[in-house]
Amino acid sequence: MSRKAKKIEPPSKRRNKTDPWKITLGRGFFILNAVFWFGYGVFIYYDMAVRNNNTNSADLLTLFIFVNAGLLLFSGIKLGKPEKWTYYFASAVLVFNAILSLLNIVDLFFLLSLLFDLFILWTIISLFRQYFSKP
Repeated sequence: MSRKAKKIEPPSKRRNKTDPWKITLGRGFFILNAVFWFGYGVFIYYDMAVRNNNTNSADLLTLFIFVNAGLLLFSGIKLGKPEKWTYYFASAVLVFNAILSLLNIVDLFFLLSLLFDLFILWTIISLFRQYFSKP
């Protein structure tokens, strides 16, 4: 009546394993943030160009918002590959977006965006060991 003993891995090996659920969660948050920014860009363009007839400023501002949303989307897509440059790129885009949100904190959208960016940053920091594990 002997039972086979389970081989239990040491904590250091368990920590360095890639957890696809955490990576998928981080990617999803990036893509959701990009969708919010795309929606905000459409709203700003409608508000400035259609309602207020300020097309030149609306075009420029919407272009910057769409570039920001595109970078967030690109980061979310590339974050699925556990490579170092994708982690650095996603972190830099997220910090840049948080700084932009912090500069215009009086608006409710930017306050919510800043809080969401900080939540995503917390999620990304927990992925550090998966992207920089020792072989």
